[in-house]
Amino acid sequence: MTRQLKLAIVLLVTVASMGVNAQKKTTAKPTKPSTENKTAKPTKQETMDWIAGKMKENLATYNDRTFVSYKDGIFVYRSNYGINKFCEYSYDMNKVTGMKNEYSDFFVSGNNQLFAHCDYDRAGEGNYYNYISISGPNYNKYRSPFNFGTDQALVERLEKAFKTLVEYNSTKKGADEKF
Repeated sequence: MTRQLKLAIVLLVTVASMGVNAQKKTTAKPTKPSTENKTAKPTKQETMDWIAGKMKENLATYNDRTFVSYKDGIFVYRSNYGINKFCEYSYDMNKVTGMKNEYSDFFVSGNNQLFAHCDYDRAGEGNYYNYISISGPNYNKYRSPFNFGTDQALVERLEKAFKTLVEYNSTKKGADEKF
């Protein structure tokens, strides 16, 4: 009997130690490293660069508009209005502080966000515009240098991008301000 008792004790100790070891081990599930954070907000520069890329791709061909340059949020294009007659437009995305989508007329606003300098203007002279139509019927007859209206999915993505840009460019509330 002692042999059976020893065997029972060994078996009991083995089973008990297996239970203790099982409790000590935690089931660590392998986690996949996330290569893309879907909730990360793009930086202001990334937002402006993406918008500028879409502007360049969709610059309307009316008046022979051509891309000139883009740097640090300033998109420059040229529009011809005759033989050897042109206006050069500088669109400063750093000045975009508002946007609206009324009656499917999507436009952005900002104080002096678009500067037009034509060949007949003296150096430093030109006209400033506060509104640009992005898509839609353009009821208010704002400047509309881009042709986004045919791609509704792109227009919706542009709305999101401009909304992000407006958040970056808007005046931030001071620490002592309630509103």
